[in-house]
Amino acid sequence: MNSQRTIAKETTISGISLHLGLDTHLRFMPADPNSGVIFIRTDLAERPQIQAYPDNTITGFARQTCIGSQVVNMHTIEHVMAALAGLNIDNIIIESDTPEPPAVDGSALPFVEALQKAGIVDQNVPRQEIQITEAISVRDKDKELVITPADKCRITYVFKQDNPVETMQIFSVEFNEESFVNEIASARTFCFRSEIELLKSRGLGKGGSNENVVVINDDGNPDQPLRLENEMARHKILDIIGDLYLLGNIPNAHIMAIRSGHELNVKLARKISELHKRTNIMSNNQITLPLDINEIKRILPHRYPFLLVDRVLELDENKAVGIKNVTANEEFFQGHFPQQPIMPGVLQIEALAQLAGILLFHNKKDDGSLGFFRAIENVKFRRQVVPGDQLKLVIQLDRKKSGIAKFSGHIYVNDQIITEAEFTIAY
Repeated sequence: MNSQRTIAKETTISGISLHLGLDTHLRFMPADPNSGVIFIRTDLAERPQIQAYPDNTITGFARQTCIGSQVVNMHTIEHVMAALAGLNIDNIIIESDTPEPPAVDGSALPFVEALQKAGIVDQNVPRQEIQITEAISVRDKDKELVITPADKCRITYVFKQDNPVETMQIFSVEFNEESFVNEIASARTFCFRSEIELLKSRGLGKGGSNENVVVINDDGNPDQPLRLENEMARHKILDIIGDLYLLGNIPNAHIMAIRSGHELNVKLARKISELHKRTNIMSNNQITLPLDINEIKRILPHRYPFLLVDRVLELDENKAVGIKNVTANEEFFQGHFPQQPIMPGVLQIEALAQLAGILLFHNKKDDGSLGFFRAIENVKFRRQVVPGDQLKLVIQLDRKKSGIAKFSGHIYVNDQIITEAEFTIAY
């Protein structure tokens, strides 16, 4: 059995962040099985948790990978994620006092060394494997990323740059812990001298220096000795590893890349995640998406007039998306209110909780499992829900331990958030 892993004790690392130029301190802490990678922003009063997974990535941050929201986020996480992937660390809590990890030396090696010093322990819970059964590709003009089935993981990168001088590097490596630590982790961030002014004009690279970035001069030569042959191609492989670890595992597959960067890497991770949801996770329980009302009734004990989820569109271990169609025939409209029908806010929260129950109990169909509210926090109602609205219910599992699960939930109508809440369920 390939067991999940976490670190044995806390460890810290500090330094200047690459793009924001902030003095940043990270604190790595052990996490329970099935927790995944959780960043916590300690610089904010609410200490928001930001889970690292493909659907939680956001766009608009060039030359880096960002998770969270446009308001609360962590970005440039790829080197930290690569270190976790290379050491097969599944579950960890990372506290940060800024939105960006330290650049340190521009590679993943300092994170690897800090995590190794903390010690890595098995958790006797099987890892969730990602199976690649067919070729999957993403492309953007002259950039392409392809993943194909294989017995072992191999990553091949073709780095090609035409300006200011023609440059090409090719590197291929069988990915495992030993090869990552010895052949990939120390490869550093680089940029071309011709790019520096453009990056600065976009507010990037404020913390860049010759201590954390290799600059390629206009003649194609680096401004300092390279650590490794084909270091640029190796660093691009490091980025692919970090970005694909948003999946929670690097698949056994051959990953072939030509000029790909973070945007394409994340696009592939999202595509793999979507296919995995639809085929692998549900196959063990003979569940296929979307779930109709009959399948929902096999999971939830709720019945008329209190079953408030009509369909489930997405479902995995950490997230579910469902639909509630609000009609004028709802029984509660008889008294709330006869002259102006409005869906009670408590029932909106109940609908989110029922979707959370589907996430918790879809592996236990027909066994009568029950969940009960323990707490409801940070509830906001932004507008009224009336007959004719179709509610898109979205819940995210933030933490699960010892029969207690904490969720954050949002309800949308026409892509606008109308209700949000955090709640805890005992089960």
